[in-house]
Amino acid sequence: MAVYETKKPTKDGRKYYFRIKYKDIFGVIHDYSSPKFKKRIDAVNEEAKYRIKISNQEICTNNVTFHQIFLEYKENISKKIKKQTMIKIENLYKHLKSIDDLRINDFNLQKYKQLRNYIESLNFSVRWSNKILGLLKALIKLSSKYYNTSETILKFIENFEDVNFSKKEMDFFTYEEYQKFDSVINDFDFHVFFEVLYFLGLRQGEAQALTWKDINFSKNEISINKTLTTKIKGENWTISAPKTKSSIRTLPMTKNIQNDLKTMFNKASKYKDFSNNWFVFGNTSPFKETTIQNKKNKYCDQGVGKRIRVHDFRHSCASLLINQGATIALVSKYLGHSNISITLNTYTHMYKSELENVTNILNNL
Repeated sequence: MAVYETKKPTKDGRKYYFRIKYKDIFGVIHDYSSPKFKKRIDAVNEEAKYRIKISNQEICTNNVTFHQIFLEYKENISKKIKKQTMIKIENLYKHLKSIDDLRINDFNLQKYKQLRNYIESLNFSVRWSNKILGLLKALIKLSSKYYNTSETILKFIENFEDVNFSKKEMDFFTYEEYQKFDSVINDFDFHVFFEVLYFLGLRQGEAQALTWKDINFSKNEISINKTLTTKIKGENWTISAPKTKSSIRTLPMTKNIQNDLKTMFNKASKYKDFSNNWFVFGNTSPFKETTIQNKKNKYCDQGVGKRIRVHDFRHSCASLLINQGATIALVSKYLGHSNISITLNTYTHMYKSELENVTNILNNL
């Protein structure tokens, strides 16, 4: 046993610890000292657990499987990503189950071709198929880093390409179309919900997650600092951080939005159990995604005669700003994009008139 008693206990009386020297699979020697424990038996038990942990980690390089490395991959990223993102990764891995028990060093070109053909047979979108390949590459790289397994196969793994792919035309409502859409809304709360999407460019989850403490009427500001998802199995909804750090933003409210939100606040605050933690849209429970979709489709059909996605209200906001002369930098900040290149890649075609103006400037030199 390598349990020791320190001469200087901690303030709460912990004085026993264990120390272990061991060699990892690469031959590197480690000298580990544990935290201190109050009782010697606790230190003894923890030392035994640690020795088991070390022996489990000393997996023979030649025997490392995709299953083993996927478990380590999940452990590595679990504290860095959202719960819903982890679910997506697990769903991606389901399509790698055919190689789950395969040793990584046995994953050769023939087996890769078989896997690629299988993925292709699933008829997923090119984007989703490439996400599966991306996870595959990440596992191979992690295994190589931790267990020195071969990553030669990586040079053969190429993304799928869709030769018939053409970028989908972006849908949005012009201001006149939005007015027609809004004119048939017979539910005031949903009038305000879609108003916020259209004029503030919020993502659906950002709007669903808004609470009354995010609304500052005295400063005429609305704070976007979280998002909501209903896609996690077993949970009615989940609140998490926004998509990116840049998504955290504070926007000024238009007069109409401010007045409409005041009307909603005055109505909600009359309830005896009202709290500023209540959702702006839904009070104690946020608007359901299915209800939002059904309402949106109904108002689209009755008012405009064409349907756009809920996310297209965000595109509509960008279009409105651009048509009113907003710079690409301002649009990027307003929408909370992580960098201006995202805004450029998404909305460059809307700046066609600006490009023509540049040509006119140069012609007039």
